[in-house]
Amino acid sequence: MTERNGFVSTMFTFFTGAAIGAGFALLFAPQSGQETRRKIREAGNQLSEDARESYERLSRDAQKVVEQVKATSENTIAQVKTLINDAKSGIKGDAEVETPRPTKTTRSRSSKS
Repeated sequence: MTERNGFVSTMFTFFTGAAIGAGFALLFAPQSGQETRRKIREAGNQLSEDARESYERLSRDAQKVVEQVKATSENTIAQVKTLINDAKSGIKGDAEVETPRPTKTTRSRSSKS
C-alpha cells in the first residue's frame, strides 16, 4: 500500500510541477493576452486529460489487485476447509483405531485328576 501512495504522490508532484511550469512559460512569453488565455486553456485541458487517464489506469490497476486478492482469498479459504475436513476425518479415524473393542473371553477350567 505504501508503494501505491508513493506513486500517487509522485504523480501529483509531477502534474503540479508541470502546471506551474506551463503557467510561468505562458506568463513570461511575449504574446497577446488572447493567445496567452488560449494556451492556458489548452494546458488546462491537457492537464485534465492526463489526470483522467492516470485515474483510469489507477482504477484498472486497483480493480486487478482486488480481483487477485479475492481469488487468493477464495483459494486460501478452500484450502483451509480441506485441511479442517482432513483433520476431522483423521481424528475420527484415529478414534476408531485407538478405541479397543471389548472382547469376550471364556475361561476354561482345567480339571484335576
